[in-house]
Amino acid sequence: MARKKLEQREIAILRLIYCGANYSRLDIARKTGLSPALITGIVRKLIGRNLVIEAPAVSLSVGRKPIPLEVRPDAGYFIGLDIGSYYSHIVVTDMPGQIVYREQVETEIAEGRVRVLKRAFECVRRAIADSAAARRRILGMGIAHSGVIDAGKGVVLSFPRPGQIAEWKDVPLRAIFEKEFRLPCVVVDSVRAKATAEGHLGLGRGVDNFLFVDAGMGIGAALFFEGKLYRGGGGNAGEFGHITVAENGPLCSCGNNGCLESVASCAAIIEAGRLAIERGVGSRIRDLARGDLNQISIEVIAQAAAENDSLALRILQEASSYIGRGLADLVNLLNPRLIIFGGALFRAAPQFLADSLGRIIRQRSIEKLANDVQLHVSPLGVEAGALGASRITADRALTGLYLQTVHPDETPVM
Repeated sequence: MARKKLEQREIAILRLIYCGANYSRLDIARKTGLSPALITGIVRKLIGRNLVIEAPAVSLSVGRKPIPLEVRPDAGYFIGLDIGSYYSHIVVTDMPGQIVYREQVETEIAEGRVRVLKRAFECVRRAIADSAAARRRILGMGIAHSGVIDAGKGVVLSFPRPGQIAEWKDVPLRAIFEKEFRLPCVVVDSVRAKATAEGHLGLGRGVDNFLFVDAGMGIGAALFFEGKLYRGGGGNAGEFGHITVAENGPLCSCGNNGCLESVASCAAIIEAGRLAIERGVGSRIRDLARGDLNQISIEVIAQAAAENDSLALRILQEASSYIGRGLADLVNLLNPRLIIFGGALFRAAPQFLADSLGRIIRQRSIEKLANDVQLHVSPLGVEAGALGASRITADRALTGLYLQTVHPDETPVM
């Protein structure tokens, strides 16, 4: 019993080092309330087991330099795959999350699930073959998907997109990939994967309470509360895109009318631009799409807005007003310190949207709560979902890595 308690304490310290921001021995002692001498002994053991290393010391103007600790980068490598509506991204990362391999391919979602998965398998095989330094230490895979996920079972329950509902109903994605690659896999919702990347590798690092909002072909959100991702009772908290913002609005893919996703997602914005031009509205959007309305994208609309095109500006302003109304309610309800924006919409028009949303939140939220929150666009880019999926997998492997050094013949990593 005493040995198990000691192991649990050492695992807790290892996890604190892994999730912390360059914690020194003294930082850990302050965080845990344990004595510096005890922490020094535990850290010495973790270093001896090749799990932890000392990073370069932090320079101070006076006094002894604190020595940051980190989990060994080569303790394990992990694959992250984000299957998106238009593009799929794959990364191989080391233990802290540095990318050692990356690739982007077109998903071709309209070709159906079988073809999509076949293409994904090919990507994973290339990643394993080409990341030679990591090949023997790839310990697991994380798969992010934009559908409704049962993360515990690793199943895509549904994917409410036109033409995809039957293709992606009750798909056991984890079992499919584990059978194909003989690697432990986790399956996560792509928005929560991106939020995890922000919480550990991006703007949310060190922030206990923040909200992540992702706007692409759909709209979703995720909440970090007291330093942890809040999942809700069934694991699917954060369906921001399905709050009602337009009572008599268009039918949403979820079956309701007037959902935020139906009026403010990239799909809704592109459709609004296409319909307006078909009805004869003159716009720079047509020129940038070279006269082919099927080539209208969120980037085209954002470029037209940057050139002061009135239709593009009006469409983006209307979308931001809907998103802003929803966010104002969340600010009043949750009082986050930070809102981080990700997804294609915010990559295409970051400052325009951030300024507009900030103004709406100030207008519609309680003044103190509106003043408390900062708004920032994510710097992680298109690979955020794959990074987050990899990070979740690495986090789950951490305890197994420790136990494997203590009981090498008994414990699998994941």
